[in-house]
Amino acid sequence: MLSKYLAPSTLIFLLSIVHMGSVQAWTLNTEQSSINFVSIKKKNIAESHRFTDFSGDIAEGRATIAIKPDSIDSRVPIRDERMRAFLFETDTFPIIEINANVNEVMGNLNDGDSLLVELPITVAMHGENKTTKAFVRVTAVTDTKLIVTSTQPILVRAADYKMTEGIQKLSSLVNNLPIAESVPVSFSLVFVQ
Repeated sequence: MLSKYLAPSTLIFLLSIVHMGSVQAWTLNTEQSSINFVSIKKKNIAESHRFTDFSGDIAEGRATIAIKPDSIDSRVPIRDERMRAFLFETDTFPIIEINANVNEVMGNLNDGDSLLVELPITVAMHGENKTTKAFVRVTAVTDTKLIVTSTQPILVRAADYKMTEGIQKLSSLVNNLPIAESVPVSFSLVFVQ
């Protein structure tokens, strides 16, 4: 009914705005995504860890990822319990949040494109907020599927998030075994409409 009062060009313009808005809304498919980090102990023993509970979206040019550190999975239950209690302190800090402005990236992305991008990201963890750079590949697989993968690990320093004491506590629980205070984080994120 409204269309008979609008010029055809105006109607086309309004429909294109609605379509553009829907293109910008993406939801993280957690079953196809992964977030991992590697810890180093005793100077040369590397151990892989992952988070199993996280969510995210891309809306209005902003990407947001929320990770529940309580979901840490190192494949060693006692170590997971200790990291929850002494490193992440999940009772006090239940969420890690990562934010990035991706407006420019999304504006330059067409179906089938794969772009290498350097993105400033803000990480809110353990009561601290830090901005760092993420080097990622953004691939528009189809018009309803987008994959974002790290091309370089993001180095996270415990001191930046006041987590050094937690690492020292973990070390004391394993006969003062040295544990590195920086970890590389990598990810593969699949967003769908």
